[in-house]
Amino acid sequence: MLENGMVLSERYEIIEKIGSGGMAIVFLGKDKKLERYVTIKVLREEYVGDEDFISRFRSEACSAARLSHPNIVRVYDVGQDGSIYYIVMEYVHGDTLKKAIKEKAPFDTKSTINVAIQMASALSHAHKNHIVHRDIKPQNILVGTDGIIKVTDFGIARAATASTMTTTANAAGSVHYFSPEQARGGYVDEKSDIYSLGITMFEMVAGQVPFQGNNSVAIALKHINDELPDIRQFNPNVSKSLEGIIRKATQKKADERYPNIDLMLDDLLKARTDSNGSFLQEASTAKANEETTEKKELDFISNVGAKKPKSKIEPAIAVASTQKAKTDNLPKSISANEKKENFLNKIKVSKDDSFEKEYEANPFQKSGGETKPMAKRRNPKLESEYSSEIEKSQERKVIIAAIITALIIIFGISAFGIHLLGGTGALFGGSKEVSVPSFEGQTFTYAESVAEELGLKLVKEGEDYSKFYAENYVIDQSVPEGKKVKKGTEIGVKISLGLSSEDMPNVIGKSEKAAIERIENLVGAKVKVEYVFDDEIAVGTVVDQSPSSGSKITAESAIQIMVSKGAESKPIAVPNVEGLPEAQAKSSLTALGFVIGSVTPAESSQVPKGNVITQTVPAGQELAKGSVVGLVISSGPPAKEETPATENTDTTSSDNQSSTPPAENEASSTRMFSVSAPSGAEGTLQVKIIKKGSDGTTVVMNSAKDASEFPFIVSVTGSGTAKVECYIDGAQQWSESVNFSEGGY
Repeated sequence: MLENGMVLSERYEIIEKIGSGGMAIVFLGKDKKLERYVTIKVLREEYVGDEDFISRFRSEACSAARLSHPNIVRVYDVGQDGSIYYIVMEYVHGDTLKKAIKEKAPFDTKSTINVAIQMASALSHAHKNHIVHRDIKPQNILVGTDGIIKVTDFGIARAATASTMTTTANAAGSVHYFSPEQARGGYVDEKSDIYSLGITMFEMVAGQVPFQGNNSVAIALKHINDELPDIRQFNPNVSKSLEGIIRKATQKKADERYPNIDLMLDDLLKARTDSNGSFLQEASTAKANEETTEKKELDFISNVGAKKPKSKIEPAIAVASTQKAKTDNLPKSISANEKKENFLNKIKVSKDDSFEKEYEANPFQKSGGETKPMAKRRNPKLESEYSSEIEKSQERKVIIAAIITALIIIFGISAFGIHLLGGTGALFGGSKEVSVPSFEGQTFTYAESVAEELGLKLVKEGEDYSKFYAENYVIDQSVPEGKKVKKGTEIGVKISLGLSSEDMPNVIGKSEKAAIERIENLVGAKVKVEYVFDDEIAVGTVVDQSPSSGSKITAESAIQIMVSKGAESKPIAVPNVEGLPEAQAKSSLTALGFVIGSVTPAESSQVPKGNVITQTVPAGQELAKGSVVGLVISSGPPAKEETPATENTDTTSSDNQSSTPPAENEASSTRMFSVSAPSGAEGTLQVKIIKKGSDGTTVVMNSAKDASEFPFIVSVTGSGTAKVECYIDGAQQWSESVNFSEGGY
């Protein structure tokens, strides 16, 4: 378990835990090299031995590192310290959108659109890099104190490919924001992110998620089957344009949502100025027109393919079977119905249609008047009818329509292929150049898939043992990272046979720096350092090591060295210096290793001037060396006020006898009060101490003190009973009743 103050890889200091997730624990940290605060995501201990989880954890880093956008949390570094796997990311000053929703929802239209625009912009960048987030929800959206929205946690995102599938068992993310296809365990693509963004927007304007249930299964089923609730029942002030965008983004069928996030972003930008959503109505009208056209086409195909009743085709067949050989008996024109019948007969032949009569033997009279049948001779008149100009025109229309349909299909397939292959250059000759990425540190299988996506080909050119990479990881490549090459270029890579092992050296007695360099240069393993007290070994020297000298170690071995931090500082009892002269008291304290704190003068009738009245830490209390002890030094007894002489010197006058202040007959004393700063106070504080008693109200102290000067001692002198009150920056801190006649210092 990581503790506050631990340092990973001698660079990243753990300050405090700030959150946790399914795979990792999140810490606030500090980059000691660049002197900046960072977020450190550490893989949970229970998954360290699971290669599958480690692979997913590394995949998260690779996915997020590819993204650079002002609305996406940046990834600075990925590392391993012994068995600790971690990612270092940008630290965002702020809180999650989920917390903002709990505290401030429902949001107004303007605020919701502003947040959604930034989220959509981040997703647009990710989708262009073929990264599907798959876990968009308010918990993964950070709201900075500067108002900037940051999308984080690409822990389950991966490159979008044609085979990207997810199952119900491992479907990631919160079920409240699932797309229907995620709930079903189906194909997940960019449109799933659009759905989850729409649900998040619903929660912002409504103050609650649209679908709720007793368990995850019930909620998932509602995403699949239930319609989105009416937004206006939660927030009647939401604009029509925003309501329309949310509804379009959360359609059950992925094809009915926005085709891509950029189109949704365009509508969000329009919604800032068009609250009525006229642009959405235009889109709906265009869609309706398209659906009407499609319906007409379907109706035409349906009518063409329908079976014709015999009552309509029998007259045509009867005419065909009774025609004589003379052409002058043919009709001069063909009716519209007959044209349709002839056209339908040509494109579909039914077993119920009797076309045999068209090919019956017709009487043929020879010149001699003898009539003989002509076996299986076609009727010239019917042949002429089917080859009429009108039917040829209909045939041409069908052929043209078929050609146009074929061209559209070919064009669509070509465009899709161009998109997949990265543009026209890839389709026509593959001459487009691409930048070679770094394959080192990736498994050969993963590197091969990345190369294939870019149009490159990886070829194994050798194998060797490695100090840094396990078996089947790429350790070298023939073409350097960043070089431009043509698509189809072969890139040679060397594959690791596994981690090379070496004998653990003996580093006991060496300096911390020398020991770490020796081990890292040998196998590349990260060395964990533990600091221990040692009365004999000098500070910074290695006193022990694990494993012992001669043991076999690799880059993944858990190696630890123990470094001396000197003799242990044991607690020391504070001496009693009250009553001692100031110089002697200070000498006694510093000799034991204590530091002299504030030295406050105070009047005292009991303690001689220059001697210690009291000390801020009681005698006998045990403190570590370097602890601060303050002193209160006597400035002598308080000066007595002389009663001014009066013109009337008659001591027998009753008036003169009563003019003596009562305080003259009462004993006075001095009391000490400790003043502490309010919790969390910083900077300069105004301190006011007031004494209210029988002798009147006295302001004992009214001055400014820096927060670093607290606590300090204030002496208050008085007689009789009084109340002492302490105010800091005008607020009363404490009040204490005192009987000064009981004595004191």
